[in-house]
Amino acid sequence: MKAQVYLFNASYREPFTISLGTSTVTTNVIIRIEKNDIEGWGEASPSPRILRDDIDYIIKTLENIYPEIQKLDELTPEKIYEVIHSSSGSLSAKAGLEIALLDIWSKEIGKPLYKLLGGYRDFIETDITIGIMEPEEQAKRALRYVEEGFRIIKLKLGLDPDKDVKRVRTVRDVVGEGIKIRVDANQGWSVKEAIKVIDKISDYDVELVEQPVKYDDIEGLVRVKKESSIPIAADESVKTPEDAIRVIKKEAVDIINIKLMKSEGILGAIKIASISEAAGIKNMIGCMGESRLGITAAVHTALAIRNIQYYDLDSDLLLTDDPVISGGALRDNSKRFIRYGKGLCIENIDLTKLKYHKEF
Repeated sequence: MKAQVYLFNASYREPFTISLGTSTVTTNVIIRIEKNDIEGWGEASPSPRILRDDIDYIIKTLENIYPEIQKLDELTPEKIYEVIHSSSGSLSAKAGLEIALLDIWSKEIGKPLYKLLGGYRDFIETDITIGIMEPEEQAKRALRYVEEGFRIIKLKLGLDPDKDVKRVRTVRDVVGEGIKIRVDANQGWSVKEAIKVIDKISDYDVELVEQPVKYDDIEGLVRVKKESSIPIAADESVKTPEDAIRVIKKEAVDIINIKLMKSEGILGAIKIASISEAAGIKNMIGCMGESRLGITAAVHTALAIRNIQYYDLDSDLLLTDDPVISGGALRDNSKRFIRYGKGLCIENIDLTKLKYHKEF
């Protein structure tokens, strides 16, 4: 098998601000693997703030792991997972590599990937995310998205507790009833602030509150959950299956948000979902800064697994450019689905939008 690595750069349609900082561009690593006459595609989207990785770390990880992949007598999910999970390095690099390998595996079988992994549903309804900005500006964005057909709005909060309450109130006033609102503080509140804000926004029919406190403050998460009338979701606190077990044992959350870039890929995500389901915890699936390539892998995961019941798969919709020409995760208003094909069901990649980096 031969692997080629490319870089993909795209700007956000507008500066995207969360409590951890502001992003204006995303730079991702695109992985292309050729096995006989079959191509597999994957994407790694780094996050220095959350995953503590970058492009160089991703490339180094791929260089270290790929020789072990080449030793496999055949590509099967468990063999792929064994090699990737037992290796050290960038989580997003391992996710991108695994996605490309599963693309090949499912193409060899001749079925869409989600059908082989569970095939539970045919479409999902994603939210659309609005970064931190003045309350009136968030409300304008929310109304525009509702007019475009989105029925679930996700608001980024976490910089100013008092203004956060106003943000939620203003958006609810504008969108009215029947539109779901989710909020995500990205670790931005103290425990005391989280409890206070959640109590106040509970009047505005908020569906869930994501990562209200610091990722490593599990005891604080426990306290917030006990005081909250709104379901609490963990994001940064859970990367791996082992993390899921830790927060579940502490009874710290109602929902665990899975992201392929955190979980080392689809197979790690499925293991987190299985652990969650056994414990009576629902799952959400989210994203970092992936293009439609990486989002397509997440949509396959969401379509496959019953316990994944909340969907935040919109990062490609926030970017100005995309390497996928056709196929993959399609959209009709807020619905995302896979139409036909094999593997990831991506038909064409625009190589002119990718910068060749290296081969191994």
